Amino acid sequence: MSHMLSIVMILTGAIVMLFSLVKARELLVLAPFIPERSKAEIIRSLRLHRGLMFFFLLGYCVVAGVFFFGLHFFGDLLVALVFLFGALFVLLGLHIQTRMLLEIKNTLQGLLPICASCKKIRNAEGDPHDPASWTSVEKFISAKTSADFTHSICPDCLKKLYPELYK
Repeated sequence: MSHMLSIVMILTGAIVMLFSLVKARELLVLAPFIPERSKAEIIRSLRLHRGLMFFFLLGYCVVAGVFFFGLHFFGDLLVALVFLFGALFVLLGLHIQTRMLLEIKNTLQGLLPICASCKKIRNAEGDPHDPASWTSVEKFISAKTSADFTHSICPDCLKKLYPELYK
């Protein structure tokens, strides 16, 4: 009886893994929203993660077959492999989640208190009357994200600041 219960639980795990494989495909739909600086690494990790899911699905089915046919030596070895790869699967899943959460953290959102004149941004906890609470847009964004800046002059400012150079 416990033999059949083991087979049923293993096959239930296979069904859950099949469902997870289908749901994991939805993560690749988000690829266009991942910043370019980390897109390749995240997509590679997601594909590896799906590959491990497929391995687990196959492993569950093979282990269920081995238990069904009573090949206990092979069953024990396969269960050990499934546990080993399970640990790798969890580790990779955590890596992917951490990487995606860092990308979300490095995305600016919400309201920014910005000076209407010079465009400096005030630290959210800073005193509006304290000059040390205000910083340039470049420094603020560089501190909050992994963005770097390069400077140029737009045509409107070129005309206003350097009319002799404007054509």
